[in-house]
Amino acid sequence: MDPTDTEQAAARAAAAVDGDALVSAAADLVRIPTCDGGETPAQEAVAALMADAGLSTDVWDIDLEELYAHPACSWEIERKRALGVVGALEGVGDGPVLVLNGHVDVVPPGDPGLWRDPPFEGVVRDGRLYGRGALDMKGPLASGLFAIRAVREAGIPLRGTVLLQSVVGEEDGGLGTLASVLRGHTGDAAIVMEPTELAVATVQAGCLNFRIRVPGRAAHGAVREEGVSAFEKMFGVYRAIEELEARRNEGASASPLFARYRIPFPISIGTLRGGDWASSVPDHVTMEGRLGVRPDESPEDAQAELERSVADAAASDPFLRAHPPVVSWWGGRFLPARTALDHPVVRALGASVAAQADTAPRYEAVPFGADAGLLEHVGRTPTVLFGAGDIRRAHRPDEFVEVDELISMARVLAATIVRYCGPSAFARPCAMPSSA
Repeated sequence: MDPTDTEQAAARAAAAVDGDALVSAAADLVRIPTCDGGETPAQEAVAALMADAGLSTDVWDIDLEELYAHPACSWEIERKRALGVVGALEGVGDGPVLVLNGHVDVVPPGDPGLWRDPPFEGVVRDGRLYGRGALDMKGPLASGLFAIRAVREAGIPLRGTVLLQSVVGEEDGGLGTLASVLRGHTGDAAIVMEPTELAVATVQAGCLNFRIRVPGRAAHGAVREEGVSAFEKMFGVYRAIEELEARRNEGASASPLFARYRIPFPISIGTLRGGDWASSVPDHVTMEGRLGVRPDESPEDAQAELERSVADAAASDPFLRAHPPVVSWWGGRFLPARTALDHPVVRALGASVAAQADTAPRYEAVPFGADAGLLEHVGRTPTVLFGAGDIRRAHRPDEFVEVDELISMARVLAATIVRYCGPSAFARPCAMPSSA
């Protein structure tokens, strides 16, 4: 097909995005609470939206017992049920398969009193969609769905196929994406629709959850000098972790892709628990946190480096030398990912950003864990990240995403689908079905 025809088809697909319907669907999804493993109602809603958009759908109950046995599976929430949902716009030729990936699960909203509006109300105000999941990532998931719908409504048969994976469990390790990959829903390239501020993120850092139990010796608080406070011993271990973080990030922000992040591979302590009684010297403290993994580093090497730092800190303390802290690894495990800047999906996405924004695309890396690692390492699918919104607005009260960014994202994705999958030489108008 003439390249001019492809560009015209890409522009036509972008113009066909129904922004009002997109935002309405995103708000409806936000109104379905999906924290703590309760994702099934939202998955059923997404499956209905896919069918209404004319996509063929694969909806299945994930065999959790079988999935948990897979070496790449990680999770923190015990689920009784998990639903897999994948929609497809089938191509009419031998073109490549493009996967769009988004998750419906969200982190808990915390204290509702800290929110201006209830976290699951899905409020649209002043050009923004507010609510838990508006940004991370029900809004971007809706953008991907309406991008595919726009391609179909514009009457552009594709040579290749586009798949939309709506997954559960991303926030605690990615078991939904793993289930989709193991079911055979892979492609020649993938776009994970995480918030990147509409930058094309070709590199994703990884991260691992750790737990460090620091011992002490209990005693009555009235004679505390006869005990050993685990709280006091914890500080030496924590300082060693701070020093390790500094070493692991030396010069990292000099990389053009990570330039916006002073600490692209952070080590963050998220929880601290210890002691059993207020008037007793605590004989244990447990720190839990996440370790950022560099893109070209194996998770095993990252683990070993943290364990060595904790061991070295213990060796310098007489009590901890005899009673060493215990490091364990648990919960979410996100593999790093990297795709070359000259990969066809990067070129297609970059060209679509440039056409939509009338400016050169930004190519960056992201410091957070996401499902790109599973798609790349288990699904053997080169993956980039691209989406509306700023990740700094996620996991906090009054989460929001700009409505205009959601619509721009959908237009970029619609054009990317056409550019990457290729319009068929037999392009013709095609009518949408009246209903699912």
